[in-house]
Amino acid sequence: MSTIRRRLFRSHFAVMFVALGVLAAVSLIGYAIFEIVDGVGGRGGDHRGPGGSGGGFGDGDDFDGGGPLFLLIPLAAAVLAASLVSVRVARRLATPIESMREATTRIAEGDYDVVVDGGDTAELAALAADVNTMAREIAETEARRLQLIGDIAHELRNPLATIEGSMEALMDGVIPATDETYAGVAREAARLRRLAGDLSALSAAGERVPGVERVDLVALIGEVVERLRPQAAAQELELSVDADGDATVEGSADQLTQVFVNVIGNAVQYTPSGSVRIAIRCGTHRVAVSVVDTGRGLASDDFERIFERFVRVDEDFADGTGVGLTIARSLARAHDGDLTATSPGVGHGSTFTVDLPLATPE
Repeated sequence: MSTIRRRLFRSHFAVMFVALGVLAAVSLIGYAIFEIVDGVGGRGGDHRGPGGSGGGFGDGDDFDGGGPLFLLIPLAAAVLAASLVSVRVARRLATPIESMREATTRIAEGDYDVVVDGGDTAELAALAADVNTMAREIAETEARRLQLIGDIAHELRNPLATIEGSMEALMDGVIPATDETYAGVAREAARLRRLAGDLSALSAAGERVPGVERVDLVALIGEVVERLRPQAAAQELELSVDADGDATVEGSADQLTQVFVNVIGNAVQYTPSGSVRIAIRCGTHRVAVSVVDTGRGLASDDFERIFERFVRVDEDFADGTGVGLTIARSLARAHDGDLTATSPGVGHGSTFTVDLPLATPE
């Protein structure tokens, strides 16, 4: 299989030979015309001056003994020069391509610390920039993957250690086999089950359910609030919904339910006392659902960090898995929306806003 370097060299060489062929043909034709004109001038008369010298093309203007051979030296020089230029141009164009091939091979082998220089050719420079971007993004993805594995291992380690320690203590008779002991083991097992469910939901959070339907957002949020009302009542929280009209969106009712269960449930969990108010406000093309609580609040550095996997800004509430808001944001974005958080500061409550596009009128 021919390399690009050889093909570039051969293409330049072919162009060079065509150009030299045209040059040689033109030179030979010119030489032939010169010979004809010179011959005609010689037969037309012997125009000699007083000194016996000719006034026409004359013998001194002839290429006697040279003929077309006078072209060989410049042609040979042109071939040599064109060959050197072809080699340099082919090398200049092929070297960045070969570097990119080597870089992609290294990336495939797991080495992402590659930087490719595309040279001063616009197309090759753009391709090199794409290769460098790909390597950087793959490296970041791999780092996130390793971090996720470590986070999952950490989340699994605590409940498993608790279950293992409790069972060993029960078998050794160190602790009594009471309902309270079994309830503690059951809580840790439930925590593992929730983690498995959240991880499954997280893996599918970026995918849109094929069956898109029209969803009455006011009714859906009302159902979520009723589901969470017993928990709010146990904490003596005021839980209310205020909607300024109908809000119909297009998407998956199950996924949107999970979004608001996670967001409103998070607000209820992190609000020991006071209220959680949900406001549904419709614009021309979009609807904003704000969940305003009087709970712990957030520092400005936590506005984005709270959406990262396994992040809990308040370790006093360790029952959750730390991926609920991550899932909610991913599902909102899968519906062409978003989930954001703001807060006046720690101790002053938080506001979580889900922004979604309204459905087109029927």
